[in-house]
Amino acid sequence: MMKREKIQDERLLAQKRKIGSDAFQILFYGLLLSVLIQQYMFNAPFSQYAVEVVLFLVTSIYVVIRNLMVGNDLFTSNKLGNKLVIINSVVCGLTVAVVNTTLNYLKYRDLFKTDIVNTMLVALITFLSASFIAFVPLETLYIINKKKQMQMEAKLKDEEDND
Repeated sequence: MMKREKIQDERLLAQKRKIGSDAFQILFYGLLLSVLIQQYMFNAPFSQYAVEVVLFLVTSIYVVIRNLMVGNDLFTSNKLGNKLVIINSVVCGLTVAVVNTTLNYLKYRDLFKTDIVNTMLVALITFLSASFIAFVPLETLYIINKKKQMQMEAKLKDEEDND
């Protein structure tokens, strides 16, 4: 007796994939939020949230590498691609600076009132450092992604020329 394969509608399959993707994003950002809350609000030791950090990093790396391997464009628009790297770097730097400044304010309130110049200088240095540290891997990914996209376009053009 032959097994019958159930034919699936493309729309249903796309919906199932979208649901799985949304669930992954919820878990992914939930891990990040869990780490941040445990680290900054509860002052938990690293050993308490180490598993979340490892899972977050592994899934981040996996998603980026798999997308690069199959040729998905990580930066959807060529015109905005490089600008997007800069914008993401600045947003990352700003986020780190705001969080760091807020935490420092909560911890060293008296210093903030008496030494505002150094406080602002620390916030500026934090912003610039975090922006640069975010820019380097994002720009590297952008360059690798752009090369992969050019390779794929060349391969598709060769296949079209051979047909």
